[in-house]
Amino acid sequence: MIGPALAAPENNEGRFTAERFQVNVEQRTAICPAGKLNTQCSRLVEQQTGKVSFRFEWSTHCLDCPLRTECVAPKQKHRTVVVGEHHTLLQARRREQQTEAFQQRMKQRNGIEGTQSELVRGHGLRHARYRGLVKVRLQNYFIGAACNVKRWLRREAWKIQQAALQETAPVVAATAS
Repeated sequence: MIGPALAAPENNEGRFTAERFQVNVEQRTAICPAGKLNTQCSRLVEQQTGKVSFRFEWSTHCLDCPLRTECVAPKQKHRTVVVGEHHTLLQARRREQQTEAFQQRMKQRNGIEGTQSELVRGHGLRHARYRGLVKVRLQNYFIGAACNVKRWLRREAWKIQQAALQETAPVVAATAS
């Protein structure tokens, strides 16, 4: 599946966000923008959902850091960064999104998005009228065929309209002279 990753939130009051840190969740290491390795890593599991996240801390490096004002809030003693368990993959996708090759692949996806939306909203693609995979598949084929026929008729009507305009254009030009 090809798709863009959501941009990182910019909600850190102008200070460095988690994007500025080089985080490797698998090795439980992170490097801050000043180049310091984290001093502690904790694995956190949310009780209700089972969601796993990791908290990286720099407890001893932040006191005399030249980037302290850009990284740590005034009332904080040190910096912590909390990321999800798939942060490494997310970072790789965000870097990949910046490449020209990824943007070319996304153009193909963008082309199908409008068609998918039309099929869902205009033709009821999401709602099956019948039970059984074979019948639902056949319904989807008919929906696609109906959409294609509708587009083909619209294109043919446009061609006829263009031809009619071409025929009347010389007549209008001749009467104007």
